[in-house]
Amino acid sequence: MAYELSEAKAIAVIATIRSKIQQYFAANHLKYAVLGKSEGLDSSVIAGLVAGIEGIQPIGVIMPAESKPEAETIAREVLEHFQIPALKIDLTQAFVQIKELLRAPNQLEDQLTNVVRMLGDHKALERMETRRPIAYGNIKVRLRMVTLYHLAQLLQGVVMSTDNFSEYWMGFWTINGDVGDIAPIQQIFKGNELYTIGKVLGVPVSSLNAIPSDGLGVTRNSYDHEQLGMQYRDLDQVIVGMLKGEYQSETESMRADMVEKLSEQLQLPSAAVKSVGNRLLATEFKRHWPVVFTREELGLPPVGEL
Repeated sequence: MAYELSEAKAIAVIATIRSKIQQYFAANHLKYAVLGKSEGLDSSVIAGLVAGIEGIQPIGVIMPAESKPEAETIAREVLEHFQIPALKIDLTQAFVQIKELLRAPNQLEDQLTNVVRMLGDHKALERMETRRPIAYGNIKVRLRMVTLYHLAQLLQGVVMSTDNFSEYWMGFWTINGDVGDIAPIQQIFKGNELYTIGKVLGVPVSSLNAIPSDGLGVTRNSYDHEQLGMQYRDLDQVIVGMLKGEYQSETESMRADMVEKLSEQLQLPSAAVKSVGNRLLATEFKRHWPVVFTREELGLPPVGEL
């Protein structure tokens, strides 16, 4: 039977998270917790975790950007359920204006294309075309972060991260984007742990049942499984298997063997399992961000010797 967090354990985990959040806010003399709210489970769990903690006032922000109308409906239902004030700003027009500016003749994308063509980098030219939907999706994420950090600055508060452990290992998040200041669920697997936590918190069924989506327009429906290749419950089992087998440090042949074993064990297509492994390797740099060169590496004396 696949691992899944029990309700009893979830209760204990929730209590620990809420205690740590309260301690962090008290130690840093903070009051306001600003969180971006979609229809999804991640932000709903964050809402449930910060709601009702003495000394902390959460503020939920709904930020559609070419989003489906039902997303706002569910987001408001969750915020109302946890008695969190809701703000809204529609970022669609801002996104469209930035996108049009970047794509206008002789503007930034045209200039970049000319530079890359001059450099003779044909692979980069091809890659730019395939990467464009992801790049535009990242603009939406960063517009939302600009909004959240603006509000947090006005309130002298902090932005709550909604990233989970599954997304962390898949690099399914945006550098300088959806990372926030405090990340209560970044070490929690979505498929096999976060749903149980959501149920225990009392997250409305509409959010629990919402198909996970980043809402960024990278794929046709913006569903997470379209980019990740499988549902979160299966994905988590693959990630756990690969981490236990130290997939990242193995040889190519050993990785191939691991893919086949996991495919058979979990009854998943080997191509899908391999895709997860490829993504795990390709996004390794994001888990070591930013790269910092130490003073010693730069040949500078330690501060204690100055």
